[in-house]
Amino acid sequence: MWVASSNVVSVNLVSVGENEMVRLIRVILLICSLAVRMHAQAPAEQVPAEQAPKEQAPKKEADSAGNIPTPPTAKTQYPLDSFTDFSALMVGSITEMGEGTAEAHIYRSGKLMRVAASEGYGYFITDLSTLETYAFSSGPCMHDNHPYFGVSPFAAARPGSTVDRVAVGKETLDGHSSQIEDITVSSPKTGSHLKMRFWEAEDLQGFPIKIEFLRPGARSSIIRYRNVVLGPQDRTLFIHPKSCQSAPQRGGPKTHKAPAAGKKPREQ
Repeated sequence: MWVASSNVVSVNLVSVGENEMVRLIRVILLICSLAVRMHAQAPAEQVPAEQAPKEQAPKKEADSAGNIPTPPTAKTQYPLDSFTDFSALMVGSITEMGEGTAEAHIYRSGKLMRVAASEGYGYFITDLSTLETYAFSSGPCMHDNHPYFGVSPFAAARPGSTVDRVAVGKETLDGHSSQIEDITVSSPKTGSHLKMRFWEAEDLQGFPIKIEFLRPGARSSIIRYRNVVLGPQDRTLFIHPKSCQSAPQRGGPKTHKAPAAGKKPREQ
């Protein structure tokens, strides 16, 4: 798994430390899929057809020229899709309840996001288009088919999802005049709804310096973004090998070895 050589005692000590690091990386990758599920909320209740209101929408009056005015188009683009090149210090994550305290440097270039691991153990690179993650430490890299939870909620709006944006006010936060929006991302495939509140800094082109995940009860999580720098990032930060060790899959099927040719299985 990890490479070691020379003096036996020193090699063993190094191997132990590196193996602990590998185990930590594996544990983090295993909880990625669990963290992603924390986004989802129960599907919205549907009103039975017989109880649905039968009122018709009021007719729109034509103007003096006989034209019927067109209502303003609602924003349907996911706000975070606009920020494809930036760096920031992220404080908190979806795995922390309330105001998070864990800090991590994050970078984005196109569809790739890099997030530093806690306590300097390494870093993760997630491809937002495929949701694959590559984990790096002092040993060989590891690959997982789930997004690292640290990139949340940048990967929330998948193809086919609908986005609802509602302006709810304005507030000055950390010295930034910010527009506040309630964002709901709905997935027709799973029927889930991810509800969030964004504080979008006007002097940062609307980049959200605070995101609150709105969950039922007192289970909301808050992420803050500080030291935001918009613009192209160093592409070398996002380079990863074409092949890495596969991370252990949670609940994967167990395989049984077939008996060797010419040998009968032992009777119990």
